[in-house]
Amino acid sequence: MIAIREIDATNCLDVCELTSNKDGVGTVFEAFVCCNATSLVESRFFPGFEPRALYRDAELIGFFMYQALPSAPGEVELCRYMLDHKFLGQGLGRLSFEAMLAYFKGQGAKGVTLMIEEANAVAKNLYLSFGFAFTGKILKDEHYYHLDLDRYPG
Repeated sequence: MIAIREIDATNCLDVCELTSNKDGVGTVFEAFVCCNATSLVESRFFPGFEPRALYRDAELIGFFMYQALPSAPGEVELCRYMLDHKFLGQGLGRLSFEAMLAYFKGQGAKGVTLMIEEANAVAKNLYLSFGFAFTGKILKDEHYYHLDLDRYPG
């Protein structure tokens, strides 16, 4: 079972140690996402950013950060999403993403927007499998995708 938890003094350092780098060595800029420490710093200076930890039972497996969009009530922007390299290829990406979408729906969100680099084929295929559609918007090499949560069956 995937659980979503707030990040606090008990888990913040563990969250910072997660890395998607295949060699397990954390870096500030990973292949397709910046490190979680950078995201946590951003959340301190940009109050709308909401960082969360992903757990499989009691084991920390990943991280995401989102923000509600004041300019579009009911819309959420998924700013970051990653699983630690130790948990890739186990189906946990799909399970954790399902949990995240359910979490957003539970928060009253009607839609989710996210950005990906086109070269990130694994992420793109995951998001497309959930019904995300390309919006046509590209900003700084990131392609914007959107999902209407009212149409998502989960």
